[in-house]
Amino acid sequence: MTTGAARRPAPAPPPDPPERAASLAPWQLAVSSSLMIAMMSVVGATAPDLRAYLGVSTSALTLAFIGQMAGAFAGAVIIARARHRLLELSPLALLAAAAVGAAALAPSLPFLVAAMLVAGAGGMGVNATAQAETMRRAGPRRARALSQYHTWGGAGSVVFPLAVAGLLAAGVPWQSAFVLIVVAYVAHAWVNRHLRVVHAQRDTGSARPAIGPRARWAVVVAVVAGGIQLTFPLYFSSLAVDHFGASAATGSAVIGVYALGILIARAGGTAIMPRLPVDRQLRAGCAVMLAGYVLLAVAGGLPLLVVAAFLLGLGIGQLLPLGMARSAREIGDDRYSTGIVYTWNSVMQLASPALVALLLQVMDLRAALVATVPLALLIVLAVWRSRPADPALLAPAR
Repeated sequence: MTTGAARRPAPAPPPDPPERAASLAPWQLAVSSSLMIAMMSVVGATAPDLRAYLGVSTSALTLAFIGQMAGAFAGAVIIARARHRLLELSPLALLAAAAVGAAALAPSLPFLVAAMLVAGAGGMGVNATAQAETMRRAGPRRARALSQYHTWGGAGSVVFPLAVAGLLAAGVPWQSAFVLIVVAYVAHAWVNRHLRVVHAQRDTGSARPAIGPRARWAVVVAVVAGGIQLTFPLYFSSLAVDHFGASAATGSAVIGVYALGILIARAGGTAIMPRLPVDRQLRAGCAVMLAGYVLLAVAGGLPLLVVAAFLLGLGIGQLLPLGMARSAREIGDDRYSTGIVYTWNSVMQLASPALVALLLQVMDLRAALVATVPLALLIVLAVWRSRPADPALLAPAR
């Protein structure tokens, strides 16, 4: 026999609270982006003092960055294809810390290049692994997750060069910038010592995902944007010192302003993504980036250089994460697409500074940086060619 109370339907459970945006990119993973950006910019942030210490030119010092990107290329290839316990976040972070520490003690340019090559492999391994796991957890919300993830990179790219500028202004040796990165990677290894990353989404032994035309163009957006993004910090400090008479600390601060533009683009882009479609954000980023190029070309003093650096960072900021999210959606495998993008991104980050170094043989540094504008125009084309065929995918990303 049942009672009247028992016959009444059970009350509906309260709705789940809306998922917080921050939960899409856990800080334990997203900080990997900050560390990678800091490590990629350390040579540029300390370039004036580092050149004097080693007795080399700006173009020669570019070899250290090229070595770093060669290591990053190897790290991206390994992460995309290999599965081993030594490729977890913690061991890779310790590898990066040891290599950056060796770079701080480099007695010569060849030693510095070798140390940064190993650092690039370890740092890219950490970053690619953490990003793939972030996308896997986010699923169809990966565009917003990557925007949040790379916001941490933007924050790191602001805080690190400004911290370096403060240290240099206080008279602390340039090696302190490398020490900061060593300490951060050791702490990162400790925090993630129990984390075990997931396997690739496809079954072992199955064919690799097909990469169609739109996916290839989306990869171009992320790859070329990543190349340009890391080229400017390598040279901005030297440009401010050599062409505009700034101090080494001010030169590092210019990199911080550029990074602030990136941070604002990513934090703001994440906030407005529920209302502004990803495609519109990509097109707006292209327009602001081109405006930055124009101002860089005509800047007659340090204040205009600072504004140009800010506009370039603001325009480039969202191109890499949203391009990566678009490529992952088209390819359908987060870990594999991450490996593909970062593999070619490493090639681009080798080619772009190498192009600037080559141009330095026939023109000054500012003209060489402006001469990379065809790469920016390629991004504009790739954004257009990678647009989804389904109109629903052009709606605001939730």
